[in-house]
Amino acid sequence: MAEGLVVVSNRLPYDIGREPGRGAPKRNVGGLVNAIEPVLAERGGKWVGWDGAMLPSAAAVAQSWARPRSTRLASGVVLCGVPLSERDVARYYHGASNRALWPLFHDFPGKTVLEPEDWVAYREVNRRFAEATLRYARPGERIWVHDFHLMLVPRLLRELGFGGRVDFFLHIPFPPAEIFRVLPWREEVLRGLLGANTIVFQVGRYKRNFVESARSLGVVAPDDEIRGPITLEHEEGSTRASAEPIGIDAADFVRLAEDPEVKARSVQIRRAYGPRPILFGGERLDYTKGILERFLAVERMLRTNPSKAGTFAFLQVVVPGRHQVEEYRQMKREIDRQVGRINGEWGGEGWVPIHYRARALDRPELVAHYLAASVVLVTPLRDGMNLVAPEFVASRRDGDGVLVLSEFAGVSEHLPGALAVNPNDVEAFATTLVRALSMPERERRERMDRMRPFVEANPATAWAERCLALPPGGAVRAERAG
Repeated sequence: MAEGLVVVSNRLPYDIGREPGRGAPKRNVGGLVNAIEPVLAERGGKWVGWDGAMLPSAAAVAQSWARPRSTRLASGVVLCGVPLSERDVARYYHGASNRALWPLFHDFPGKTVLEPEDWVAYREVNRRFAEATLRYARPGERIWVHDFHLMLVPRLLRELGFGGRVDFFLHIPFPPAEIFRVLPWREEVLRGLLGANTIVFQVGRYKRNFVESARSLGVVAPDDEIRGPITLEHEEGSTRASAEPIGIDAADFVRLAEDPEVKARSVQIRRAYGPRPILFGGERLDYTKGILERFLAVERMLRTNPSKAGTFAFLQVVVPGRHQVEEYRQMKREIDRQVGRINGEWGGEGWVPIHYRARALDRPELVAHYLAASVVLVTPLRDGMNLVAPEFVASRRDGDGVLVLSEFAGVSEHLPGALAVNPNDVEAFATTLVRALSMPERERRERMDRMRPFVEANPATAWAERCLALPPGGAVRAERAG
């Protein structure tokens, strides 16, 4: 029987609320939840994370800490809550995580805000997560830590005396060494990660970036390029570094694509825009997603090909989020301004080039949009993996549709049938849009056929099992701090 597993992430997969036992937990939909919950249910395990409630003070956190909260799901998975205060969320989550680490790791050093007080909170919260994990973990269980919010946790687990296996998966990119060096706390982050037996990245280039940065600590790694896992030797032992691209719940997208109600909704969406082909983009509000660059490419296409006016409809759905961070509020204002400017210049009676919606789409509605679209644009300026692209491919069981995909998305390495684009090159981007809109059906189907094998062979649960099957590095020492 497989060993017990303890998953640690910033947020629990279900909101268990302030009072346990009151009503059924509400599931938070996401790729991580879909990938890991079935594996946890099969192995038997626990999930440690913030339950979503913001407590008013440190005293309230201490009071909650004294009465630990957990709840067992019908699947047998136990959810273990970590308490956070309003200050923790402001400093650790919105501050250090989303205003420092997120932009820096996505190669946006100019948007990085480095506040020492935020990093103090990041340390404190990472320690609380490590302590909570050891409170719930049984001897012999394996700990799997996730993402950039918790990069100090592996090392802290060792300092607290844990000698078992610790794995870490980074869902976002790891930046080139010259960008990572901007971070004042870079050595602390590297040492935190090297407390793990394995560190897994989405794609090989992120692994290489990490290795190059880790060498500054005296880490010994192979000089030659190795595509598979490699062993990093360091003063605490050794750590295995690898790359394993996350997958999606492809079967569920196939099921929804064949659902009569979803199909009917897709027909309704197409009729709303007349006979024109639909270009569709859908993602949450974030400057890394290349939304503004997409608008400029559409505008450039109209300038260089005026005959395209009135012949297409570009539908952009943006899911609002992170409104507490000023950079995101500024971006929302800039999106509104650019849409108004472009539609004002190029729109006419009965037609505007950009249809912009600021709202969330549930999965059936999202699949209906995938089915309605002739072209889907996935053009981030930088993305760890990006799951919109494989979702679109999985949904199009009809074998039709065109995917325009940024070369800076991790998934671009695995979808050779997409039209690759550099979203910063507005001229080439516009040319690619013209090509996508005029692509013959035979080529569309051939390209879709080339992308489907990766999506179907890489379901989310298979990704999780591959990560857990990786052999570890050598022993990483456990040593109690002072």
